[in-house]
Amino acid sequence: MEKRVVYIAYLIIAFVIFNFFYGFTDWVASWQMWDWYLVILLLTIVSLLIIKYKQNQRKLAVEQYAKENDRRRIQLSQLLLFEQLDKLNDELFHELLQRFFELQGYEELEVSSNPITCGYDFMMWNQGQKIIVKYFKRVPMIENLYTDPEGLDFALGELVTLKEIREFYGSMKDYDIQADIAIALSTSDFEEEALLFASRNGIKLMNGHEFYEALNGLKEEKTTISPSPQVSVS
Repeated sequence: MEKRVVYIAYLIIAFVIFNFFYGFTDWVASWQMWDWYLVILLLTIVSLLIIKYKQNQRKLAVEQYAKENDRRRIQLSQLLLFEQLDKLNDELFHELLQRFFELQGYEELEVSSNPITCGYDFMMWNQGQKIIVKYFKRVPMIENLYTDPEGLDFALGELVTLKEIREFYGSMKDYDIQADIAIALSTSDFEEEALLFASRNGIKLMNGHEFYEALNGLKEEKTTISPSPQVSVS
């Protein structure tokens, strides 16, 4: 309200100064009827444009607010689901991933006997193609949920690094493996450099949001995890 009063005061001062030097009131007094029609038309157009602009700004603000709410909802749901997954021991987590990929249509899933040495956690096949999978069980990246996230550091979480994706790519191209496809799965997300490197080298990435959405889809289908035999790969 105070700003509007100041703006009106500035307009009055500008009008008085302009009228003093250029005789604005005398010029207006000489106007014909059609001149007034033209002025009214121009003022109406300007008013409509201002109203339209404010409506668009209000609409953009509402859309931005909705996006922020969606972002907060997704982050909280990811964190809650990760806490559930984090309670699973390695054997159950492996079993979960096995069933997950089986339901995605992959076949002959084999669990690596030594992921550190082999560089992958699973080997599987699909339409004759050899596929290796490595998962990164990381805490999801959660920004400050109650303040503007711009310019703030992440309060929680860990990203998969470029170095880790490079090493996984090396395993994919290893002479003893020679996989056709490599899939890196993270319960969090990937660094920008890692995303770029993966896109350039044909590595498929699945971040936490995509993984959790897929798990929720399987949950809605009421699928259950049941023990299945594991085949070790040396």
